[in-house]
Amino acid sequence: MSKRTKDETTAAGKGAMNSDEILVVTSDLAAIGTRGGGPQPLKVEELAVNVNLFIQQMSKVLESTPVSLGKFHFEEFEIHAEINADGTIAVLGSGVHAGVGGGLRFLFRRRAASNE
Repeated sequence: MSKRTKDETTAAGKGAMNSDEILVVTSDLAAIGTRGGGPQPLKVEELAVNVNLFIQQMSKVLESTPVSLGKFHFEEFEIHAEINADGTIAVLGSGVHAGVGGGLRFLFRRRAASNE
């Protein structure tokens, strides 16, 4: 009889999961209470691709932001995003209320100006 680790035992109760997958709990109202609701496995590689794509897209936005706005200096840009069941990353827009404090938080800081 093989001995299971704590992680394998926990994962076994929620369906097959391995080091190549991560569980994502979505706030998709259509999925709640249905057979497809609850934690969904997501391939780590797929999530990595989507995170990198999201960061590249945000880079285009950040490159065009000014260093200062009037009397204010712009140092940080914070973005909150959610992951849906298929791994797509989306910025939380106005009127969206996250029921759970999950999701991803990206904090971009400007580099200090070098004196070169």
